[in-house]
Amino acid sequence: MYTIVSFDCKFKGNRENIERTLQRYGLRKLQPLLYAGDLENGERETLTENISKIVKQTDSVLIVPICQSCFTKKEKCGREIKFDNDLYRVY
Repeated sequence: MYTIVSFDCKFKGNRENIERTLQRYGLRKLQPLLYAGDLENGERETLTENISKIVKQTDSVLIVPICQSCFTKKEKCGREIKFDNDLYRVY
């Protein structure tokens, strides 16, 4: 299922840890604090567990699954963002 992850971190080191974790799951950076990609349900649950171990009291992470039907209805404005799954997952 397609997944969007948005986050906000107070400290740079913690932000980098979250970004590395998201990239390991094959999520692609769309904007500075916004990642997206295709994850299976088990992968999303594991991602949530791993992110929970990283976040601090001042951090905020939002993980939103999107069904294929809703994803096909997306609207794009401005520069082109490729939604291809061209990244590799590293476990």
